[in-house]
Amino acid sequence: MSKIIDLTKKVQSHDDNESLETVLNLFEPKIRASLRQTSLQEQSDLYQELKIKVIEVVRKYDYDNTYGFWEFTDRLKEEHAVEHTNKETS
Repeated sequence: MSKIIDLTKKVQSHDDNESLETVLNLFEPKIRASLRQTSLQEQSDLYQELKIKVIEVVRKYDYDNTYGFWEFTDRLKEEHAVEHTNKETS
């Protein structure tokens, strides 16, 4: 996973097209697998849209404001506690 983050940083900081191409290649199997869930007529357009979306996410991804695992679980616990409290007061 750190390889994708490192590649993303290179794309963002140096506009490194080679790193962007590597990220696209890493996501290629997932994109192809997702396309199997759609009709043949839609696959070509969807393929292009998915690749565009990956490019957008790589260029805009803010890895400094992403939760780590423990931060994420703490946040889920807090949200669950609030939901539980709201159900009790209703």
